[in-house]
Amino acid sequence: MNFIKMVLLVSLISFFQFSWAKTETDTITNWQLYKDSEILFGSNAVDCYKLTGIVKMTDGFKFLKVVFFRDTKTYGKQKIKFLNDGKVVAEFDYENREELKIPKSKIQSLYKKAGIDLTIMYYDAIESKGIVLGYLSLEN
Repeated sequence: MNFIKMVLLVSLISFFQFSWAKTETDTITNWQLYKDSEILFGSNAVDCYKLTGIVKMTDGFKFLKVVFFRDTKTYGKQKIKFLNDGKVVAEFDYENREELKIPKSKIQSLYKKAGIDLTIMYYDAIESKGIVLGYLSLEN
């Protein structure tokens, strides 16, 4: 009788242990670059395509929007950097948001500071070394 009680107790404990175990999230960190509401490109941490968005000086847009989504939703201090040949030509700080809107005037000023192609980097506390989100090609 004691043996049966012991088996039932172990089975019950095992059942609760497995049913209340921590579940891992399955959402993949992903990002998109928009020109107003038009998507220029999107990628994620698994596929990690390094795509290029093209912005022309004559394009009629109000802002570029960088959307970075992680399922934890705790970002802290975030930073987007635009680099040209490894040199930072612009950087934008924001905090605890999934998106950053960069006004057209800031993008137009990059035409003067940089060459035509820029690397877009994302930084936060988790991604301290940065993630290459993609590239931005500025055309006349």
